[in-house]
Amino acid sequence: MPVTVRTQSMATPAGVDAPVVFLVPHADDETLTMGPAVERAVAEGRHVVVVLVTDGRASGARAFTGLPVEEFSAARDREFLAACAALGVAEEQVFLAHTVDGALTPGLARAVVGTWTGLFPAGGFRTTTWTDAHRDHAALGAALRDLAPTTGGDVRFYVKPDEWDVAAPRPALTGERAPGTRYLAACDEYAVVDPAAGRHGIGQLSVPGAFALRRASDESRWHGLT
Repeated sequence: MPVTVRTQSMATPAGVDAPVVFLVPHADDETLTMGPAVERAVAEGRHVVVVLVTDGRASGARAFTGLPVEEFSAARDREFLAACAALGVAEEQVFLAHTVDGALTPGLARAVVGTWTGLFPAGGFRTTTWTDAHRDHAALGAALRDLAPTTGGDVRFYVKPDEWDVAAPRPALTGERAPGTRYLAACDEYAVVDPAAGRHGIGQLSVPGAFALRRASDESRWHGLT
């Protein structure tokens, strides 16, 4: 079951020049790390855009599914699109960049982030922290940190729950809570197993502990530049 890479117009509706853009390294990071924040931005009436940066092919969970690489990547996209819908993000505001998972160099991360900061210099930009233990997450954080002077400065760097209490050279964290339980519905999408529909519960297979942490907390935590 193919998934069409979402390359619809990146323009926002007339009168919207400051969307909130969440730059997500892998399918499930929008839920595990940023879920309550995405839900809150939607509830506040912000024009929320979610960009999935990689194609997810490098996940170790593929061995559990037996899927070929392209089919596995497409299945991860389906989970991501369903989770975004559960969080309340309109379908036309979700994009797949599809860089190759495991090959997100600092230069490529900067190119992806720069595309969006260039389109919407007055927008708000959200991604993972540059201190994240995963190199793809850290690369996006470093790219946004370096490009922040080209924007209006509304940038936030999110820390995944299992690193909230890890000592790291980063600014102090601020918490924001979900106004409801959409983030839980997004978690559920990563546990759906329906092979006929191309759903294989990959997120839950991949990082069950991370989903347990997300379900236990309605909070996202982030830091700024300083």
